[in-house]
Amino acid sequence: MRDAFEYDVAIVGGGPAGSSTALHLVRREGIRPARVVVLDKARFPRDKPCAGAVSQLGLDVLSAVGVAVTVPSAVMKGVRVLLGDVAGETVEPMGVVVRRTEFDAELLETARRDGVHVRDGEGLRAIRRADGRRAGFTLETSLGQEVRARFVAAADGAGSTTRKLLGVREPDRKGHLYVLDTERRGTDVGIDRGLVDFDLSILADGLEGYYWDFPTMLDGRLQVSRGIYHANLTRPDAPSGESVKDVLARALARRGIDIAKVRLRPFSTRPFVPRSTGWVKGVVLVGEAYGIDQTTGEGIAQAIEMGRVAAAHLAGALASGNPRFEAYEREVRTSTTGRHLLQSAWMARRVYAPLGQPARRFLVRSERARAAAIRWYRGERLSTATQLRLGLGLAASLFA
Repeated sequence: MRDAFEYDVAIVGGGPAGSSTALHLVRREGIRPARVVVLDKARFPRDKPCAGAVSQLGLDVLSAVGVAVTVPSAVMKGVRVLLGDVAGETVEPMGVVVRRTEFDAELLETARRDGVHVRDGEGLRAIRRADGRRAGFTLETSLGQEVRARFVAAADGAGSTTRKLLGVREPDRKGHLYVLDTERRGTDVGIDRGLVDFDLSILADGLEGYYWDFPTMLDGRLQVSRGIYHANLTRPDAPSGESVKDVLARALARRGIDIAKVRLRPFSTRPFVPRSTGWVKGVVLVGEAYGIDQTTGEGIAQAIEMGRVAAAHLAGALASGNPRFEAYEREVRTSTTGRHLLQSAWMARRVYAPLGQPARRFLVRSERARAAAIRWYRGERLSTATQLRLGLGLAASLFA
């Protein structure tokens, strides 16, 4: 039945999730690159609204298959957590900030050089299952072409066309973000030192998230990626009726920036929550098509790691012919990355709630809490002793 299909795996989406899946299929699982195709409606390099933070987890996963990040990047050397006039600072490596336009294009081009059939500028229009009992799909592209593949990896992000065509329901509200880039200003005291700012003060305005300032490389110079993340857990806007953009305008004004004079780029995020679906028959969902971190709204490194896991299970399915991917979903959920994502979904509803003030105050004031948060962000497992100490510290903060 193998020869009935042009490809073993069709990957929909050429971002980090799709490229990672392709690279791991070829470099780690030994699938012939000519049997893998990547479809994406955009032509690369393409603009991608995103702050571009890649934690050390993502860099390590790529390095393990011989992929080095060579595009310009700014090293995240530590974090400042802001709450009103109080700032807590911890210096500890976190990863890098990249420009998604360059980073995504480099990963996809690496897969292309490996021999993967990359068809950028050719999106998915329709998908139908093969007739009979055998696994397999026919994908109709935006150029009117047909692609036949045994299995499909849906890696097409928050707006996943694959999910919509397959009727996979959304598990939760999507988060809302705005991102912009500016020159450094006198108020950017952490940027020159490579620190990233997470400002929780916007919670006082009724939003469920944070404002950020990240160091970023643009046109060969260190500049600042700024933005706002609203997890949208209970409502799209603040209770006062103010929009996310209104709150962002005030945060920028405090930094001497007029929102009317900058270019805002909006985008949305799909959270990874207990109800998230990781597969349907013959298809795995990878990266943001599956879900990302609901507390931070970030997911590049997690997408790269999911690509590694997806490739292993796709290779297993190619060997066995089994189109069911329960084991993939189970491995994602029980991995350190998956547990972190589920913990994040639990924390978002508590840290961003009005009653989450003690937890936010604890994070700002405790060096130990911030250091643990950085290790957690890097994808590391926190020991039971560390979790116990954090719990005791948080409990003490309730009465501080």
